[in-house]
Amino acid sequence: MLAAFADPVFDSQRNFRELLQAMARPAVPRELPNLPPAPVPIIPAAMAILMTLCDATTAVWLQQPNDETTCHLRFHAGTRLVDDPRDADFALITDPESMPPLDTFAQGEMRYPDRSASLIVQVPDLRAHAGAYFAGPGIRQTAQLAIDGLPQRFWQQRAAIATRLPLGIDLFFVAAQRMVALPRTTRLLES
Repeated sequence: MLAAFADPVFDSQRNFRELLQAMARPAVPRELPNLPPAPVPIIPAAMAILMTLCDATTAVWLQQPNDETTCHLRFHAGTRLVDDPRDADFALITDPESMPPLDTFAQGEMRYPDRSASLIVQVPDLRAHAGAYFAGPGIRQTAQLAIDGLPQRFWQQRAAIATRLPLGIDLFFVAAQRMVALPRTTRLLES
């Protein structure tokens, strides 16, 4: 069994502050201060988000589950793992090319838009000041961000579900130690 955070309370609090900042300032890459070891195919930044945000009350769907990963999450975070992505509060995408369509995940309900999924998507690289432009709450005018490794259909699917606001999904992209948040209110601008 791999270790978790060295200091579970303070390490998760530090990570939580960074995740809040990432949601408040979308499309701006940030570094997570505390990264626990992670079993393959999960990278440490993705595991840090799961261990920070998930507990026994959250349902997690893993795109590529294996015994080591499921044991690790159950032991250290107490998470409940689900087989159907529709039942997940959080979903970990380790291979964006083969991920299910975005409308497969919970989008919330009009009375309870918070009952939607948050996706943690592992990608090869994140670069500020390159790539596409984004706008929305928390972004002054526009922000430029390149997210490598996403199929084109991803952005088409996200644009389709964005028309249903306040319903939708929130996204965290992770690469190495870096992560970036794209809440459902963040729009991809046409080039």
